[in-house]
Amino acid sequence: MGRSVALLWAGPMGARIPIPPHSHTAGTPHTQLWLQELELYFTEPQQLLDIFTKLEEQNLSLIQNTQEMEETLEELSFTLKNTQIRMDREVNQLKQWITTLMMSIAKEEEMAAELQLKARVFHFGQYKGALEDKVLESLNHKVLDVYRHCVSTQQESNLGTVQMLTIIEQQLDDLLENLERVPQIKVEQAEKAKEKERRQRLREEKAKMQKQQQEERLQRAQARAQAEIKKKKGRKLVCRSRPPAMKTKEEPEFELLDKEKEEQLFFFT
Repeated sequence: MGRSVALLWAGPMGARIPIPPHSHTAGTPHTQLWLQELELYFTEPQQLLDIFTKLEEQNLSLIQNTQEMEETLEELSFTLKNTQIRMDREVNQLKQWITTLMMSIAKEEEMAAELQLKARVFHFGQYKGALEDKVLESLNHKVLDVYRHCVSTQQESNLGTVQMLTIIEQQLDDLLENLERVPQIKVEQAEKAKEKERRQRLREEKAKMQKQQQEERLQRAQARAQAEIKKKKGRKLVCRSRPPAMKTKEEPEFELLDKEKEEQLFFFT
């Protein structure tokens, strides 16, 4: 019981350093509290390295997340820009279509006004019935010809002239819409091909016509060569010569003046 107990305090790296028992601060409460406060949190170096490694991994993870967010933001910005450009292009195209439709509506209204005027003229009886039937029949034949060449080679029995015109107009609108969607380069190439084909056809027709004319000239020359030679008999006919023109003799002015003076002297002297 009478032994003195040596106190220990935590030194660096967890080392226990004894305090001499004869120290005047060894048994006080302040000394014990101070010894408790001096205890280190890390007892081994590996603990500090583990914490640094963990913090570094967290930092790398945060950097990676930041880079991924930046890439996502760039992709969203690029997508937004492309979407804006596409929407502007579609809006411009829709505006052009609206303008085209307005022009088509105006043309259709003009055609409707003309047809209404013609209907009134027919209704008022300015045309005779036989002539009107003849005109309608001719119009029906023309519409049927266009329908067979552009839509179908077989005419349905229940289709009238107005219905065929409606189908032709619908197909024409579809073709115009498809033509607007075709790239301009392809349209120019098709136009060049058609122009080349037209020139080739004209050259062929011209060559064919020249060949036909040459054959006709050869046939005429061959016919003249094979024809019998007719000898002319009698005197050769010549054109009659015209008689010489009569020339009037003009007297000079001074002779006329002398005659007038002689007459005045003869009658008045």
